[in-house]
Amino acid sequence: MSAIHQGMQVLSNDDPDAPIHIAYMKLAIEQAEKSIPVPSGYCVGAVLVRKKNKDRSKDKSTQQQAAHKHASSTVASDHGTTTATTISSTTAASDDYELVATGYSRELPGNTHAEECCLLKLLHNDDENKKEEEKEEEHQLIMYSTMEPCSHRLSGNRPCSERLIASRVRTVYVGVREPDHFVQKVVGIEDMVEHGLTVVHIPGFEKACLAPNRHVLGDSLS
Repeated sequence: MSAIHQGMQVLSNDDPDAPIHIAYMKLAIEQAEKSIPVPSGYCVGAVLVRKKNKDRSKDKSTQQQAAHKHASSTVASDHGTTTATTISSTTAASDDYELVATGYSRELPGNTHAEECCLLKLLHNDDENKKEEEKEEEHQLIMYSTMEPCSHRLSGNRPCSERLIASRVRTVYVGVREPDHFVQKVVGIEDMVEHGLTVVHIPGFEKACLAPNRHVLGDSLS
């Protein structure tokens, strides 16, 4: 599996919003588990979030309380079984974060990828588009994906890294780099970093992000 790209940041426990980012990654893992496995593709989950552009005044303990006050479900991380925050479309992990869309592999017709599904839902939601156009300076879009957005698709469809570069998303959180099972030398992270996007790795969930892909990765996950 590819090494972490030097231009990609790593989420720090000192980040006051770390519990929120982890909660959204756990939600992305839940989405990945909804994917119907196929021999020719991965099972990936993604979450699109809107964040207010303003200085944060809450301390870390307040953020942790906000991120974990909702209903819980169980998700296995690399450090054992943990409690995952379930975030619905009407419940945000913080007043500064708003869930926009979720997606998983092949959720929509056309051999769609998880990130692609999120962006398509945003594109076809006129109210959301108007909100983005009117408040673009006040908000930023963030994508959480269990796996590195693809840089090449064997189907010939547009890669997710290109879609994200062309979108209003400026920050992408990933759980694991894409394995080289289908495509060699995946450079989705490199492409996004080179085009000015901030890419952040959330450590500790690599096994949980890869687990829905046992149908293609098999014994390599042991």
